[in-house]
Amino acid sequence: MADQYAQSSEDKRPTQIPAVPAIRWDDPPEGPVLVLLDQTRLPGEEIELVCTDAPALVDAIRRLAVRGAPLLGIAGAYGVALAAARGFDVDEAADSLAGARPTAVNLAYGARRAQ
Repeated sequence: MADQYAQSSEDKRPTQIPAVPAIRWDDPPEGPVLVLLDQTRLPGEEIELVCTDAPALVDAIRRLAVRGAPLLGIAGAYGVALAAARGFDVDEAADSLAGARPTAVNLAYGARRAQ
């Protein structure tokens, strides 16, 4: 992946490279989804994972597709919100998300706060 401040060959001014969001909420007609940047594929590829429920998010977290304490906290909260929006048991979703990576304090915190 190119440096954010890569020099343009023409004018030698910094070139801004568009950012790819690590996580976002999307609401297609089929129902809400959580879209994640698969961090196991970086830096070579920018692949998005689409999670339609908490178990899919738990799987992504366990496979380390979601990394970093702040992002894990956000993912935990979004996962509980996704469960609620899709009509699943919020308490069960929070428990499974918090247990996906037991040492990730921010993950459990985000899931519990959203619960």
